[in-house]
Amino acid sequence: MPFTWKSLTLAMGTATLVLGTLSSAQAYTLYTNRAAWQAAVDAISASVTTDTFSTNIPKAQTITLGSGIVSTNSFPPDISAIPFDNNAVTGGQYRNATGGDTASATITWTFPGAVRAFGADFFSVNASGLTLTGNFDGTGDQTFGLNAQIGGNTGFFGVIGNIDFGSIVFGNAGSSVDGFDIDNASFAVTPSQPPSSVPEPSTVMALAVMAGGLFLSRQGKPC
Repeated sequence: MPFTWKSLTLAMGTATLVLGTLSSAQAYTLYTNRAAWQAAVDAISASVTTDTFSTNIPKAQTITLGSGIVSTNSFPPDISAIPFDNNAVTGGQYRNATGGDTASATITWTFPGAVRAFGADFFSVNASGLTLTGNFDGTGDQTFGLNAQIGGNTGFFGVIGNIDFGSIVFGNAGSSVDGFDIDNASFAVTPSQPPSSVPEPSTVMALAVMAGGLFLSRQGKPC
């Protein structure tokens, strides 16, 4: 059978199907049970850091937590002018607020290095209030409403990404201020082994092109 554009189209379609299938295998995983999150993290990482907020830290626009996380409230407002413990550590918990006219629109937590997992205990989370945003699979930012995720105003929320991430951002899905507290904030460094055996995109593309070439070569032979 001679070479035709139909043959080329079929070959490229096959390559696209292979790439699409492998791409769909990449995903992050969410947890609302700390024990389950911890077990999954222990299977991929030998280094987990947990901040218990045992040392008080005065409020400021930017503070560095005991674990090395840098917490930054967006401006306005000026944190020093707010009569609340926003972006501070007191009483064994991290305290902050987001949304409305008297709290920051976003709060960015920058980790001391690349991490693959994050989890923490959240308290006083309003419905349609506090959100958490991060790029956990390389496709762009994903945002989660924490009250909906943990099933109320108190509970554990954790994520294990398919790629490393360096920061997360807290925000607010509503128009009212949401004051919240965090305890036992944990993060895990890059896993000691990949979470899946999915090949790198460049390798997959090379294999797909090679497969397409073999297909065309075979089609070019006389029947």
